[in-house]
Amino acid sequence: MAKEWQTFVRKYEDLQEGKTRLFIKDLTPGPAKYDTRQVRATVSRSKDALPGAEILWVRGESGLKSPEPWFIKIHEELDAWVPGKPWDNVFEALERSEKG
Repeated sequence: MAKEWQTFVRKYEDLQEGKTRLFIKDLTPGPAKYDTRQVRATVSRSKDALPGAEILWVRGESGLKSPEPWFIKIHEELDAWVPGKPWDNVFEALERSEKG
């Protein structure tokens, strides 16, 4: 059975197919359920386009889940945190850290 993950986006259209960096939560039942990881991964709406991919559920800022799953292939696990202040917008903090 394929592993399932979850990620949050501000707007569904913010997530684009291809290589990306994002925070994902593990949905596997057990003590690690909901553990968060920051990863570099490839995401796709089509499982056929990404052989060996795992399921990725996408939720909007309000928590509503997309009706159809996406698919994810994780390439690298990154640090579990992003430099910034506790009240920072995580999406803006990610952008700043990508730039340098």
